[in-house]
Amino acid sequence: MMSDLASGQPTASTQPSSFVTTAYSELCRSYQQLHEFRMKLLGLLPIASVVGLVALGKALPTLGKAVTTLPQPEFSPEALGYIGIFSGIFTLALFGYEVRSLLMCHDYSVTGAHLEAAMGVRGQFTLCDEARHFACYQGRIKRPLARLVNDKVTSSLVYSFVFSSWFFVGLKFAFAMQTHRCVWWAASIGATVAGAALLFLGALTREKNKG
Repeated sequence: MMSDLASGQPTASTQPSSFVTTAYSELCRSYQQLHEFRMKLLGLLPIASVVGLVALGKALPTLGKAVTTLPQPEFSPEALGYIGIFSGIFTLALFGYEVRSLLMCHDYSVTGAHLEAAMGVRGQFTLCDEARHFACYQGRIKRPLARLVNDKVTSSLVYSFVFSSWFFVGLKFAFAMQTHRCVWWAASIGATVAGAALLFLGALTREKNKG
């Protein structure tokens, strides 16, 4: 033991601690980068969808005012409707990537909690999770409500709302449905997608040892 210390080589007792600290630092960096990417995507998706919906709305009056002396417009209402349908499908596909990112965040959190336990500390992965351990959340109503505000709920609501918006466009113009029926159908299917996503994510990430 003395020869190891004199030679400057890491001993059996100090080497694991150094490895754990390095692994924890890299894990925190990866977790933060993934979280920032998800937040940027969640912010850009609604903005891009609103811009696309406004562009489609501006194209509709041109279709109605076209006269016989002018060339026929390139897009018809039916074509715009199918653009909405495929945009909704693309939104669901993008949500699949978001689900993958959510699962990675969950894996990072679980791994980070194990590393904190190995280091003997109670850090962000041990305390700052969806269980809301802090005393300010105590209560039969406060804690369940606080647990509802998490990444899974937020992501499911954002993506399902964007999907509903594009699905409304598809129902309205591709199938020429009445506006109020389009609203109800789009809202119902969007709520179904959000509920199914929450159940799916909850089933995948549920842990028996956490309350």
